[in-house]
Amino acid sequence: MKNRLAIILFIGIAVLLLSAVQAFDAPPALNATVPGAPPAPPAPPEIPADMIHVVTSDYAGSAAVLGGTVIPYKMVNLLAQWKGEVKTIAGQEGDAFKKGARIVALDDDILQAKRRAAVAGLRSAQAGVGNALIQLERERRSPHTQSNSMLGGAPAMFTMFSDPMRSFSGKGSPRFERHSNLYGQGVMLQTARDQVDQAMAGLAELDKNIADAVTVAPFDGVIVKKMVQVGDTVNPGMPLLVYADTRLMQIQVEVPTRLIGSIREGDTVMARLDHHDNPVTAVVSQVFPMANMGGHTTTVKFDLPADIQAHAGMYAEIIIENKNDQAANKRPMIPESAIIWRGSLPAVFKISEDQTRLKMRTIRLGGDRGDGRVIVLSGLSVGDRILKAPLASTRSGPYRQMH
Repeated sequence: MKNRLAIILFIGIAVLLLSAVQAFDAPPALNATVPGAPPAPPAPPEIPADMIHVVTSDYAGSAAVLGGTVIPYKMVNLLAQWKGEVKTIAGQEGDAFKKGARIVALDDDILQAKRRAAVAGLRSAQAGVGNALIQLERERRSPHTQSNSMLGGAPAMFTMFSDPMRSFSGKGSPRFERHSNLYGQGVMLQTARDQVDQAMAGLAELDKNIADAVTVAPFDGVIVKKMVQVGDTVNPGMPLLVYADTRLMQIQVEVPTRLIGSIREGDTVMARLDHHDNPVTAVVSQVFPMANMGGHTTTVKFDLPADIQAHAGMYAEIIIENKNDQAANKRPMIPESAIIWRGSLPAVFKISEDQTRLKMRTIRLGGDRGDGRVIVLSGLSVGDRILKAPLASTRSGPYRQMH
């Protein structure tokens, strides 16, 4: 009995000792506060959505850089329409004119003299028409006027007897003679009217020649190049000056035939101007329907933005992607602002799933798209989230370390 009580007592003491050891070795509760210990650090904040860029993919085929020339949207060669001496030129290269303004005027003194003569001839022809009308009306109302004016009209009285005798004997036809006289007066009237029409046509021709002696602006624009000076003698067809509307500019490029299938009217491409550091956007305006037989190229015009300062004749380059390249595929694209350089290595900061931490990731870059985006060959995948514009002091770790 005593042995049994001793064993029970020994087991109870062992259990109490074991419980005390476990309580001493157990870690404190997570929500327990240890007197004198510093407070737990707060959770790092999430990265704002406007600072995050999601990696997308785009076409990354081979691109061709083609040289071209900047030209005005409208440009015409103004030619002489009449022969004569250049009397006035309204401006110099670079001077602007409104539509319809006089630019070049030839000496038209001879034409003005001919016009005065033509006006006099027209008035004479109009007077001839009036005279023919009077003569026709006189023949209708008072036939045989000259014979009737003799001997008090006695000859006309004898015709009352002689005309029937002439008709009966077949010696004449008074009715046909009457018709012939009226017809003759009508012919004279028609001839006079034709002379009026001829005089008016001659006057209109002279007015046209006088108008052709003055060259006017066909649209709002500026003089690009003068080819004559005051005092020069010109003939019809000779160039006077080059006139253009320089408010809108284009780039004209000869595109190889293999690249024509990669562009269509309305497409957007990147262009580089001779005096611009950054590329600009150009829109395909016109693709000529026929290739040049000599160079096997097709002329294409690209519209430049209205706010671009460009001059006619300036050198420009167009970047055209060869979409017909079968080896081309899609690759990740990121903005240039997301790239930082650690020595000679490009890198980006990849964002964690909970958007609270950053990790620097070294990448391999491809070509520059020219629109602010860069091709990524390796180091990122489509759908990855990266920091859109990291600072020079940005480091890997919690986002709060950046600010």
